[in-house]
Amino acid sequence: MRLAYLAYLASLTAASPLQADRTIGSVEPRVNYDNYHVYSIKPASVDEARSIEKRFESYNSQYVRDRLSIAIPPNEVDSFNALELKARLISSDLGSYIRSTEEKAPTYSSALHKRGDLPDLSWFDTYHDYADHLQYWDDLVSAFPKNSEKFEIGKSYENRPMYAFHLFGDDDKKGSKGRGKGRGKGRGKPSKYGKGEEEKPVILWHATVHAREWISTMVIEYLAYQLIEGYKSGDANVTAFLDHYDFYLVPFHNPDGFVYTQTNDRLWRKNRQPRPTLNTTCLGTDGNRNWIFEWDAEPPEGGSTPDPCGQTYRGLAPGDTPENQAMDGLSAKLSAQGAGIRSFIDFHSYSQLILTPWGFSCDPLPETLPRMVEVANGTARAIEAASERGSEYLAGPGCEILYFSTGNSRDHHYAVHGANHSWTLELSPSADEEEIGFVLPAEEIWPVVKEQWAGQLWLLNEVWDE
Repeated sequence: MRLAYLAYLASLTAASPLQADRTIGSVEPRVNYDNYHVYSIKPASVDEARSIEKRFESYNSQYVRDRLSIAIPPNEVDSFNALELKARLISSDLGSYIRSTEEKAPTYSSALHKRGDLPDLSWFDTYHDYADHLQYWDDLVSAFPKNSEKFEIGKSYENRPMYAFHLFGDDDKKGSKGRGKGRGKGRGKPSKYGKGEEEKPVILWHATVHAREWISTMVIEYLAYQLIEGYKSGDANVTAFLDHYDFYLVPFHNPDGFVYTQTNDRLWRKNRQPRPTLNTTCLGTDGNRNWIFEWDAEPPEGGSTPDPCGQTYRGLAPGDTPENQAMDGLSAKLSAQGAGIRSFIDFHSYSQLILTPWGFSCDPLPETLPRMVEVANGTARAIEAASERGSEYLAGPGCEILYFSTGNSRDHHYAVHGANHSWTLELSPSADEEEIGFVLPAEEIWPVVKEQWAGQLWLLNEVWDE
């Protein structure tokens, strides 16, 4: 099945009209959120929530568990209040709040550390420009030259390269961690897409699918840092992990959207792909509704929208975004090698949830769900035990504990690519905190990244033998 899927994916990419030249950049004015009111609504039912969400589909809104958050322009506040929705006001000036969380970071420079050294951990004091992120990853690879590789998996709609990073152990180590025989062998050499020995299970992480979720970028960068630093310093746990697993990290699934949040609209969610055949000026497709598996399923409350102006627009056809095609190509190759994908995590924010398949339906649920939930709950407890901010995480199938979602990455990687564990990990804040969830203040970066590393330390030990 995996080889047939690879052939299908190759034909899809070859036939795609998305390979034409694109112009990077935008001349659109910056969106001004001054005096926007942010409301939190607790609908009486899922049906009521979906009705409200549909009514405000073109606004910046998010339904998380039992709460709906909506940003209302100042000239529409009176009309909104007239609806008497029992909404709680979270902020009366979204623009001011955004500015208060965006202290400008100094320009990142490799000159701040010796060539071949890891970047300074002050990186996690604040958020950074896209160009600085690219340099940061280059510096990680430079600090780990014999055990890492950077390679391009495709290009975004605006022709930005999409990079994956491979981290691995030495070829003379088994990664046994003193736990007996039969462990996977290390490669100790660059092995793009897993060429060479193929016994090691894959850990696949990716982030920044939804452009405004900046904390997801910082988390995957911290995880990479800890793996490299731990291996270089001889940490027993980390050394065993890198000798036992192959780690593949894709930090920017949606580079165009991320750049757009820094230049034009801090709350932009989707990619930047237009749909001229639909005769609409609305741009963007939701990368986490565009995956091929169950792309057009019809759950009772709806799992995506065919409306190109909607926040969860799924695209014209399954997998018709260049970003998803690039990521899917990598995932297909990794799933076809050796031990396949042991753990896939798509980092998002917010609401502090660990979501397992399925998102598109609860009838029936996956046969391996009990084990997936067991691991997810253990990871949640490890996160909570390490948390400095009192984080509490809930784990379970997305269709049960969040909402229905079709064409999402965790369902696709479980069903199509055979990942043993396939998650959407929704980071801080929680849905109950009176914060503007997608604009997490910079001072929260450190607490979040540290607790996520603790969660992965537990997980990587737990799934060792599967």
